[in-house]
Amino acid sequence: MEFFNKKEEVIDLQLTQFGRHLLSKGKFKPVYYSFHDDNILYNIELQNLREEQNNSQSRIEETPTMKAQISFSSLEKEFLKNYNKVLSGQEKTGGKSQQPTAIKNYALPQPIGTSDINKENAPAMSVHFLKGKLESMTSSLTLTADAGKNTLKIPQLESELEIEYIPTDVTDFYETEDPGAIVGVVTREEDTYFIIKLNEENAPFQKKNFDIEVFDIVQDKDDAGNNTTETLRPLEFIKNQPFDKEFDFINISQPPLTQGNVAYYFDLLADDEINEKIICDLDVDMTKKGVFIDKKLKNCKILEEEERKKVFDIYEPETDDPGEVC
Repeated sequence: MEFFNKKEEVIDLQLTQFGRHLLSKGKFKPVYYSFHDDNILYNIELQNLREEQNNSQSRIEETPTMKAQISFSSLEKEFLKNYNKVLSGQEKTGGKSQQPTAIKNYALPQPIGTSDINKENAPAMSVHFLKGKLESMTSSLTLTADAGKNTLKIPQLESELEIEYIPTDVTDFYETEDPGAIVGVVTREEDTYFIIKLNEENAPFQKKNFDIEVFDIVQDKDDAGNNTTETLRPLEFIKNQPFDKEFDFINISQPPLTQGNVAYYFDLLADDEINEKIICDLDVDMTKKGVFIDKKLKNCKILEEEERKKVFDIYEPETDDPGEVC
């Protein structure tokens, strides 16, 4: 543990062990940065102390600041765990999942965000289930680790989705990844997915408001098989190859689907990837939030106008037999 010499030092840059590994392989390519203030106590009343408001700035500036900490777990255990995964073929050398959960999530979990200058309230998240049901929720994500309980201040929303299926030999049904296992999905298609509307209130509404990350909670036991450690394994989205020419779909093959991909477990669609008619029917409160939502509002109005002008033949025979009405 080392403190800054504020009279001589201004900035201190440190690479984690995983960052040094990527740098040695020529794969270290930072794509963004963030600011954090976890080491600053703004409200001193939380420590049962009092101070005048004018003294807060001087206290924050004069308080000693620790330098960056880059190790939060046993290097020997992390090396052996990743080494065994590489030998068994579960992971590739230098993969994202080899970055320790403690460093990726517990070191700097809460970056400083941006609030709307026209709002008095702090930014907050608004979640609406347009399709589906919220079963329960917790204010944080808690994982079991060697040192006890590690908590991430990420709200957890839990929902259940039941899919009924039957074994079948009919090839018209959905086929699983196992060639020998063919199942027929009984549940209606409109009951096989969730639709969630997520907004950030009291913050600037921009073209890109969210980054989506998907993790798999992996449970590892120690050598004795007694203690269980939970870690977060990041999953990757498959980047489909664009077909620019007419016969590219023959010459260009899509990346193989593995257990490290999100699509291996489920399909995750966002914004324009979702069918417009579904969104227009469910999201009745699509209010204007900025110039970036005008297109969606316009498309919904066009679909509504087309549906209103649709002509039906009253003499057309019914295709569905209503059965006995009495």
